[in-house]
Amino acid sequence: MRVGAADTREAPGRVPRPRTSFVGRERELGSARRLLGCTRLLTLTGPGGSGKTRLCIALAARVEAEFRDGVQFVPLAAVRDPSLVPASIAQSIGLQDARGQSLLEHVSSYLADRSVLLILDNFEHVQPAGEFVTELLGASSDLRVLVTSRSPLHVSGEQEFPVPPLLLPEPASPVSAASLAGCESAQLFAARAAASVPGFTITDENAEAIARIVQRLDGLPLAIELAAARVKLLPPEAILMRLADSLGLLVGGSRDVPDRQRTLRATIAWSHDLLSEPARRLLAVCSVFRGGIGLDHIEVVCARVLRLGVPVLDALQELVDQSLLRLAGSSVAMPRYAMLETVREFAAEQLGGLPECEEVRGAHASVFWDLAKDLGRPPSSPGRAGLDLLELEHDNFRAALDWYSVTDLAMALRLANRLTGFWSVRGHFSEGRRRLGDLIGRVPSGDPERVDALNGAAWLATDQGDRASALGLLDESISRARAMQDSVRIAAGLYSRGRARLVIGDPAGGREDIERALELQTEAGDDAGLAAALWLAGAAATFDDDLGLAIERFERCAQLSAALGLPAVEARALQLLGVSLLERGDLPGARAALAKGVPAIAGIGDRFAIPVGVSALAGLAAKRGRPRAALMLAGAAAAYEEVNQTYRPQKIRAQLDAWLAPIRKKAGTAAQKLLDRGRELTLGEAIKLGLDEQPEDAWRVGASPALTSREQEVATLVARGLSNREIAGQLFLSVRTVEVHVDRILTKLGFGNRTQLAAWAHDEGLLPPDT
Repeated sequence: MRVGAADTREAPGRVPRPRTSFVGRERELGSARRLLGCTRLLTLTGPGGSGKTRLCIALAARVEAEFRDGVQFVPLAAVRDPSLVPASIAQSIGLQDARGQSLLEHVSSYLADRSVLLILDNFEHVQPAGEFVTELLGASSDLRVLVTSRSPLHVSGEQEFPVPPLLLPEPASPVSAASLAGCESAQLFAARAAASVPGFTITDENAEAIARIVQRLDGLPLAIELAAARVKLLPPEAILMRLADSLGLLVGGSRDVPDRQRTLRATIAWSHDLLSEPARRLLAVCSVFRGGIGLDHIEVVCARVLRLGVPVLDALQELVDQSLLRLAGSSVAMPRYAMLETVREFAAEQLGGLPECEEVRGAHASVFWDLAKDLGRPPSSPGRAGLDLLELEHDNFRAALDWYSVTDLAMALRLANRLTGFWSVRGHFSEGRRRLGDLIGRVPSGDPERVDALNGAAWLATDQGDRASALGLLDESISRARAMQDSVRIAAGLYSRGRARLVIGDPAGGREDIERALELQTEAGDDAGLAAALWLAGAAATFDDDLGLAIERFERCAQLSAALGLPAVEARALQLLGVSLLERGDLPGARAALAKGVPAIAGIGDRFAIPVGVSALAGLAAKRGRPRAALMLAGAAAAYEEVNQTYRPQKIRAQLDAWLAPIRKKAGTAAQKLLDRGRELTLGEAIKLGLDEQPEDAWRVGASPALTSREQEVATLVARGLSNREIAGQLFLSVRTVEVHVDRILTKLGFGNRTQLAAWAHDEGLLPPDT
């Protein structure tokens, strides 16, 4: 299954499309392209604001055609923990977190036979992860890595490319519009100024001032863009005067900072000093956000701890106008903003000088606790829109967890527990287990939330295939809950342990745990827990082939989950209901359940459940006389499982093998070809194929008499589209003889026309793959 196609959201790893035009840099693009052709690790270095990312994106566009499997972009600006870099790389190229193997093995096995350019943007603050990059290169022969960083990685095989400033004006007397026509730095100023003041151009009157501005700013792209944003308020001559005053003062400061970086810092400081006081304070507050700033969230933070005296939107607009923030996207009614890392660092220093600094950080964490506080424990999770929102704000949740881990361990544990269902469905297994494991070891053993954390860590361990760890955590969880006489938490531990036992092949132990959990949930009136237990109880019944009981429990689970608003549990129950009805022979009922459950699972992005649903669709196709679709869907399920590091329960694997057995026998060598073809389907294509009700053409490959060598030769030419006359000319036969051969071939194979024969020849591998 094609990577990235598994998710119905925007594909991960896509190279961003800049909102503004790319100016100049032809010399640098040529040099970097030549270096990339002869090295496997190229690092573009330079201070913040020197244009590394824009150059990188432009270079990627130039070389994309040279990489058979494309370019993958991994943004790391919001990542603070080097240990998250491997998972960030995996997720950006569409892979699930590793399961039963290291992330290096997982990513390397996927990239081993692929020609890919991997871009790692903003690497400077995760330098320890450089070792992972070199190991990845060592394990993947056709991989090339392009890094942007303020400093080199200092690893073996690295080629550094310092990104120079933009070209400055040539000495000329006098400076004119014509003399600046080929000057990159001046043209960048003009382009960004025109974005603020439509129609702005370099003229003979302003050329001297513009030339001196870009010289004063050392040709640094970000500094030039910040200065150009002022043209709506000041003419170039006035901008130059103010730059001369402020930069002359500020550059004389920290002598341990490189000149170019001091210039950039001074430019940001100059822009900052020209802001109104409310906008300055708001810029400082924005620095606590990671990965994006939602208008609704920044308004809440300000309302709680920082009165600006003006509407937040007005101050935000001022920051956008001065290029200190940029509009990064929006919903119908709620804009979202982004901040360059260089600007964020400056803003964080300003926040540190505010008396409300600690309150601002606490208010930010509180906003994201409010967003997560009503989330249920696994297997509960929101629907697709809710999960997408959690994914969008994941870096902000990480910031909140980091804050609480220092200031309030109990709150950190509560927030981590609420995120466990999201981490499970969206595949952040390793991160979730690490977060929970760290907190479990630091909070008092009597805290009820610690029991939830043990269950959550065990659920993620089961997702990842680490059943031994899961069972150990759950044994402790159940013991603690019993000591607390908390029947709801006892039940949660039992059905989680029952799930782990079912997965590892201990159905008897699993059923015992789940049945007891059902009793406790019913007695306690915990409907959400009861829905989860019913789903697992239905799965346990299938292990005994008690289809009646399984169907009853899945139906109850789906109804209860729908009433409670538990879309993930409902969708999983509907999928397994479809499987049970399929086994019972109720094909219309099975299709109805799968038609609702499988697309819902795909929409949510529940990667653990998706291959189960695709396998069920393969069984539906097999039982409805659609053998080609059945085999292709089986191939799609297997490929999805491999790429996303999930594992279908042994029961569904055995059922799929039984459904396909007669088809494999009949298909012969064509079966593997169809399985391979199915591996190339996207998830959307697989679901559409599985729910298609159009009958397939008759297929009698395995049971048909073998063709003679001459008949096979004729069949191949027919499949290639040649007419009888053309075949006769190519084989030196009469047209009548060819007609006899074609009639005999169609009769032997049980086909009624040449189109069916062409499809058969393709399935049998008689034609080249691209025919």
